[in-house]
Amino acid sequence: MADTENRDIDFNKARQGLEKAEAPKDGKGKKPHGKKSFAWWAGVIVLILISITFILPATGVTSLFMDTSIEFGRYNGTPIEYANGSYMFNQYYNLYMQYGSYMDSTSLLYQAYYNTVLHEALTQKAEEVGFYASEEMINHAIIDSGYYNNADGVFDEAAYNATGVSERTSIYNTARDLVPAQTVSADIATVLSSDAEREFISTMAATGRTFDYVAFDYTAYPADLAQAYANNNPQPFTVIQTSVLSAASQDEADSLLDELNADPALFDTRLSEAGSESQSLCFYELSAIGEENVNTLFSTAEGAFAGPFQNGSRWEIYRVDASPVVPDFTDSSILDKVRSYINTNDASLVTDWAAGASQDFYAAASADFDGAAAQAGLTAQTVDFTPVSNGHSGILSSFSATDAYGLLSAAASGDSAYNGLLFTSAEGTVLEPVASGNAWIVTRVNAETVDSSQSSFIDTFYDYLNSSMASSDLQNAILTSNLFEDNFYTVVIEQLINSSN
Repeated sequence: MADTENRDIDFNKARQGLEKAEAPKDGKGKKPHGKKSFAWWAGVIVLILISITFILPATGVTSLFMDTSIEFGRYNGTPIEYANGSYMFNQYYNLYMQYGSYMDSTSLLYQAYYNTVLHEALTQKAEEVGFYASEEMINHAIIDSGYYNNADGVFDEAAYNATGVSERTSIYNTARDLVPAQTVSADIATVLSSDAEREFISTMAATGRTFDYVAFDYTAYPADLAQAYANNNPQPFTVIQTSVLSAASQDEADSLLDELNADPALFDTRLSEAGSESQSLCFYELSAIGEENVNTLFSTAEGAFAGPFQNGSRWEIYRVDASPVVPDFTDSSILDKVRSYINTNDASLVTDWAAGASQDFYAAASADFDGAAAQAGLTAQTVDFTPVSNGHSGILSSFSATDAYGLLSAAASGDSAYNGLLFTSAEGTVLEPVASGNAWIVTRVNAETVDSSQSSFIDTFYDYLNSSMASSDLQNAILTSNLFEDNFYTVVIEQLINSSN
């Protein structure tokens, strides 16, 4: 541990190049104090920010912090644990102070854990190559942290001298432990690019094409074929008129059903309060409650109740407002449902039809694309300016961003030869049909154009984008490494279960 009472910071050397910081002013024209709490500074290095994609309920999370130490995983044999004063503890405290009113405790704990894993991996990497923080680097880190700043937001030697030795020692030790990982992270993320490389990528980004394509998918499946399918298989499309009330649990739903049976008029009151209304649903659209329950519902008398049936996390009570009927299969809204059902449950019918129809269209479109589309009653999908890309570039725009309908994007990303034809064929070329999922598409290649705004974007942000991708690669390498043993969710669930017992 450093003896910070006897080891003073070389202020003149450490402050070289520092400029007075402009702190925001309050309504009275005063600048707020720039000093940060120790807990804030101890958690200041959030190496790579992440998006929380798995959020558990906050219920019972407080109990996680009653134990003296909780191990959530390991990196290269080193425990990643939550304990008083640990890196994860300080990370959590820092995140809670900043985002506690916006995110639940378990999500914050996960990010603290995530950051701790990255910190541990980078610290080990620094030790592996023999890197240790020099006194000058530690002093710079302490000054840059703002912990000893005055009201003007600049380092204050008097504030440093007024701080107790124990607190100064803690700050010093924290900086000493953080600097190696921070330095390794910064070094890896610092990517130098030549002017020639930047110019080459800039030219690629600024040169591209637009496209038009006609899709033969389930939405274009002929009405007569859809009607024939429905007439031969009417059961999935039988329609029932129902109203639905839901509850959070089966007990709550059972109690509600008892009330409704005692006073059926209460149903309309509750329906109005919920802002719901009666609706017509096909048999297959109710599949979430289970086929047996759907059969029960369809055999329920008009005006009677059915349920409660579980639907995901809710329990539902249905009232039959009109008995089941076979709908009019010439109705456009019913036909749309039939087409959607076929695409999901009998996709080969769509694919086989689309393959033949697209070939017929291609024969006519080769001479007159727009005329052939009008004759077929189809509307072409327009794809905005897209530079040459196989869809895997983190810098260049791709069809995933420019093709709103998505079928050309899917075809190009799945077939490199087809992707190449899109950018090498002559202007006006109509390419042969290609499969895209259950659909087939026919594409017209438009003229190559230049978009200077794309070039300007690359010129401005290329270094930043390179660094971001390097940081992302580093993050992925650590989190997918065999050295990382991740037990976070298992431990959290065990703690939640234990806290409820």
